[in-house]
Amino acid sequence: MNSKFDKIFSDDPLGLLNVQINEENPDRTTSEKRLIESFEEINQFYEENGREPKVGKDIGEFMLASRLQGIRNNPGKVKNLLPFDFHDLLKCEESKSITVEDILGDDPMNLLVEDADDSIFNLTHVKKSERIRPDYISRRKKCIDFENYEVLFQSVHDDLNAGRRKLIEFKEENLKEGKFFVLRGILLFLEKSDDKEITFEFGSGTRIRSDGRTRCVFDNGTESTMLYRSLYKALLQDGFEVSEYQDLPSEHQISDEDRQNGYIYVLSSLSNNPQVAKTTDLYKIGCCSGAVTDRIKNAAKEPTYLLSDVKIVLTVRCYNINVFQFESAIHDFFSNANISFEVIDKDGNIHHPKEWFVAPLSIIEEAINLIINDDITKYEYNSEMKLIVKKQS
Repeated sequence: MNSKFDKIFSDDPLGLLNVQINEENPDRTTSEKRLIESFEEINQFYEENGREPKVGKDIGEFMLASRLQGIRNNPGKVKNLLPFDFHDLLKCEESKSITVEDILGDDPMNLLVEDADDSIFNLTHVKKSERIRPDYISRRKKCIDFENYEVLFQSVHDDLNAGRRKLIEFKEENLKEGKFFVLRGILLFLEKSDDKEITFEFGSGTRIRSDGRTRCVFDNGTESTMLYRSLYKALLQDGFEVSEYQDLPSEHQISDEDRQNGYIYVLSSLSNNPQVAKTTDLYKIGCCSGAVTDRIKNAAKEPTYLLSDVKIVLTVRCYNINVFQFESAIHDFFSNANISFEVIDKDGNIHHPKEWFVAPLSIIEEAINLIINDDITKYEYNSEMKLIVKKQS
């Protein structure tokens, strides 16, 4: 080792140059986590805009473009980020060998300068904090309650494969809560939107547009709180709308004149109660006029849900019918499979929820189709065989 390196490594009272490699603890360091998070913002920009950030007038995009170029120029960062490079953004020039001059020259804070006046405690060379990133940037993160949406996504995928749903041209007026869309090949569910009309001032005049935060759940297990306008622009550029369920006879096809009246939903219980947990094919069948997710958000506090969280396993959008009569018809059909639980709330009151039934999910779906086609009176449910059978004439 030459004398200059000897002096550098020996004159290190704070141990800044003493790199410890902990092979027993492979967890990522804080700096690595920050690096991954910063690269996730670049991934998010690509997913929302269909291209990598470029240097231009937009300061937010300029910062992301500069960050990406800095990563590309650093082989070490590229190596750490390769597992997260979903869009091939880390295409960089062939790495070159690192020389002593490269090490000594890559010293933006002058930590390796020998002059005593340039002490590391002198804050002259500390970079100013980065400006707050633009509001449109919203990183995707893991959806902690994704199990509540898995069956919904699978159902939509099945409907698309079977032709019961189709990918249609996206229109802004259909960007509403409870709808499904495909963004850059990924199915998303617009679970919530706080959009409201906002006045924007442009050089050409005043514009009134809807904007606000959304909650989008993706079928890859992530979620995002991107702005309504960002979601709109992304779908307009590279997205589709998923049509409504259309597995009805031709005379019952949904048209603009049809009116949606609510939902029939089927839920499974996530209760830890042994009596509930051991009961197979146990489902709650109910109805609501609004979003099912809103109806069940306080399930753990309501006796009708057995004072526990629940999981949505099926939803049926109803048109031109009274959903409460629809619900009553289903309950009557499965009356011999109704099961009653005793639930005691926090005040000691005893409840007996009545909307829980023991029947396979496929049988419940079959019964719903029979009601839709007005054929339910020809059949009955055999609770012992767990089958729908035709009535004896």
